[in-house]
Amino acid sequence: MKELKLTLLAVVMAGAAMLVGCDNPEKMKDVPQDAFPKMDPNPMVLQGKTVSGKITGKFPPKYFNKNAKLELIPVVTYGGSELKLSSKTYQGEKITENNPVINYENGGSFSIDYSFPYKEEMMQSEMELRYVLLYKEKQVPFDVPLKLGYGINVTQLLVDREAEPVLMGNNFTRDHLTTKEAQIGFAIQSSDVRSGELTKDDVKALQDAIKDLSANQKAELKGIDVYAYASPDGPVDLNDKLSRDRGSNTQKWMSQTLKKGKVDADLVSVKERATDWDGFRTMVQGSDIEDKEMILRVLEMYSDPDTRNREMHNLGKVFSVLAEQILPKLRRSRMVANIAVKGYTDEELVAMVNGSRISELGLEEGLYAATLVQDFMKKADVYANLASRFTTDVRPLNNLAYVYLKQNRLEDAKTNLDKAAALESENPFVLNNLGVYEMGKNNDAEAEKYFSRATAAGEVVKSNLGICEILKGNYNKA
Repeated sequence: MKELKLTLLAVVMAGAAMLVGCDNPEKMKDVPQDAFPKMDPNPMVLQGKTVSGKITGKFPPKYFNKNAKLELIPVVTYGGSELKLSSKTYQGEKITENNPVINYENGGSFSIDYSFPYKEEMMQSEMELRYVLLYKEKQVPFDVPLKLGYGINVTQLLVDREAEPVLMGNNFTRDHLTTKEAQIGFAIQSSDVRSGELTKDDVKALQDAIKDLSANQKAELKGIDVYAYASPDGPVDLNDKLSRDRGSNTQKWMSQTLKKGKVDADLVSVKERATDWDGFRTMVQGSDIEDKEMILRVLEMYSDPDTRNREMHNLGKVFSVLAEQILPKLRRSRMVANIAVKGYTDEELVAMVNGSRISELGLEEGLYAATLVQDFMKKADVYANLASRFTTDVRPLNNLAYVYLKQNRLEDAKTNLDKAAALESENPFVLNNLGVYEMGKNNDAEAEKYFSRATAAGEVVKSNLGICEILKGNYNKA
């Protein structure tokens, strides 16, 4: 009997020992290998002025004591210093506080978001996770903190912050064809060239332009085309004869003018003789004639010229208005001089820029010439001159701002970009350069907004957006 009592006592004591062992929270200090936490990203990454990330892990089944709490403390250690970040506490099932509960049988997971301001001395740093066990008024730190990762990726501090401005192009064509035009009018049902028509400003300007060609080694008259018309208010046969005779008489007068200037008279040719229905329609549409819609309907309803003519005469007072305001302007001949212009060579353009002859250059010539000189001050002189003369074109202003951005003259650039944006508020080249200005002022967020609106300006903008992503620590998007 005595032996039986001893045996029962031994069993009871062993069971009690087992219960105590199972209920000892400090066994939680033995973290299983498969429960080792992870840090993302690893290594840590500087994003803007802060380092942010997440620590995750799990508590395996039958690990988390029902009567215990566990405080998880991320700590950044660097150069003999340390920075404790916001901790997170988890609790067992029998704890009645408001922390996340971990089930003993099933286990669970944890997640800790961290963020801290970066200091230069933190580049060589280490992230560790410290565990503190809390039970029965005790605080028991784990013996060794868990090392999660080493170092901080600070690529954004190494990248060149200087975004790239963009130039707008030009339409310079070295050798091209230009035209000079004049027009003479005729009396009704007449093909005679009247002397009064030959003293009009546009006719005199055409004559002067042809005369000047003899002294211009870079221009050559290739031909003069004559287009002769009759107004559509007469019979077809009459109009055909009138337009034909008007063309011939205009050609004759023009040929005589060329001979006086010792220019080949054979350069004049008649290209068209016609009743000017198209010109009639255009003039009516652009007029303020009260009944113009009625006139246009006649043109739409009838295609036969004689029928159209008859129906217009039947319009009564409306036709009288046409006879006064529209038809006289259609009895005419147009003379178009075709002039081949041989452009300046690159050497000549550079010499003009260096010789302060910028004002002699046209818009496209000037925009092209600016690309030939290397001196930024010379470039700026060209663009400033063009901007003052061609005030409705955005390109000189944008390109002047480009030069100033290259020289880090930010406020001078901004002045011209504001003027350019007033002309074309959504011009992608202007928007990109406004972004470059903002980046130069360390306004990275504003710079990115401009770059995002400027993608049509080309590959340079993508590179500038990449710089923005790197500066934010988004290296995968760069």
